[in-house]
Amino acid sequence: MNHNLELLHAMTFLLRSCKPQPLARFVACAVLLLSVAGVPAQPVLVSSVPPNMATGVSPTASVVFTFSEAMNPAVTMASFMDTSNPMQPIATLPNWSGGNKVLTCTPVVQWVGSHMIFWTLTGASTGGMPLDPTNGLFTAGAASTGCDTNATMPSFTVSKSMLYTQTSSGPPLANASAPYCFLGCTTLSCPRNATNVTLQAPGGVSQNMTLSSIPGHLTLPDCGYTNAAAFEAAYTNGNYLFNIQALNSNQPVTINFPSYLAWPPAPHLTNFVQGQSINPSSPFRLGWDPFTNGTAADCIYVEIYGGVFRTPELGSPGASNGLATSVVIPAGTFQANQTYSGIVTFYHYSLVTNPGPYISLIYRASGTEFTLNTMTASPLVITNWTWTGGTTFSFEVTCSAGVPLVAECRTNPASGLWQLLGSTNPVSTRVRFTHPNAVTNKSLFYRVRTGL
Repeated sequence: MNHNLELLHAMTFLLRSCKPQPLARFVACAVLLLSVAGVPAQPVLVSSVPPNMATGVSPTASVVFTFSEAMNPAVTMASFMDTSNPMQPIATLPNWSGGNKVLTCTPVVQWVGSHMIFWTLTGASTGGMPLDPTNGLFTAGAASTGCDTNATMPSFTVSKSMLYTQTSSGPPLANASAPYCFLGCTTLSCPRNATNVTLQAPGGVSQNMTLSSIPGHLTLPDCGYTNAAAFEAAYTNGNYLFNIQALNSNQPVTINFPSYLAWPPAPHLTNFVQGQSINPSSPFRLGWDPFTNGTAADCIYVEIYGGVFRTPELGSPGASNGLATSVVIPAGTFQANQTYSGIVTFYHYSLVTNPGPYISLIYRASGTEFTLNTMTASPLVITNWTWTGGTTFSFEVTCSAGVPLVAECRTNPASGLWQLLGSTNPVSTRVRFTHPNAVTNKSLFYRVRTGL
């Protein structure tokens, strides 16, 4: 008999004869079977979780079977199918425990909400005694992903990233624990809702996407790769299939990850040393080497973790393009005597509004993490002024090393524009400014401030 037809017949019988007492009698009788003259007892199913005929089962719940005897995992298996689609088996991941008396089956793709799931068990004990085919049924509860009221349309993202770390002025190094990361994302705009969303890589199996803390936002991260070849083999270029599953209809969306998106270079900070003694009361310009082959169509993103500072994100108005080489972090952003962690990320990407409509975002990114340290700024003091040859006036300023300084002058202390005398980023705690034309003015007033 065809296996699927056999499942259907068994399911029909179960639905017609599903009475608790006969089942209880069967189990009670079965567990009384004893080993006689060395013959092993026949195994039976002692319990299932969720129990037979359960309703409202979580769409992500595992099904746990407990047997009276240790079972042979090589021949014992549980089969599942959705009664709405009985010709298509449901894949699960089996796990044995309790001395091979407990079988836990976790759905690869969660149970469809409000659908009846039929299961059947076959197999044998480790002693070779067969298990009589056993069946059951449960109904999955309705799940909801919610939706994002701020999203104008659904969006789908497929990305590959590489993470680096810079700990000195030298080149950044690939992250030691997990440099390669895949990330799939989707956002459902209201009023669209779903019971589940899955993502299938080219040649791979469908995997459940996880609902984030924001309604309508689901992700599928996989960041455990240390080898480039293994990473690219798992997530090849090609078509990625998102499947939005709802109670009444499903919507498949295919996003192509193209071969032309190359890895960006690793960002390299040009002023890492200065970033270890930042004056928090002054702006700090964080700089990096130019994005090799970067264009205005690429993106650079900077973030100081912990919500301290960030530039506009990829695709947002004001985001830095691939030609930028620095960003100014405003005065007062940092606190004194603190250590901060951050990242600079280069993106090659494609952002498209598709017919439907929906937004697709595909990118490769290389990000470099780093630390910054702040200090308690020394007060600025003008000292050691001198005349040279009766024509040149100069003075020194005591300051904090690495804090940018601007020296200015004007003839009237109460009015007029301050004229630039000079600016510098001192490498020591003392710097000298010189004004060669001081003799041409009857009086001059000077000031020094921190700044860029």
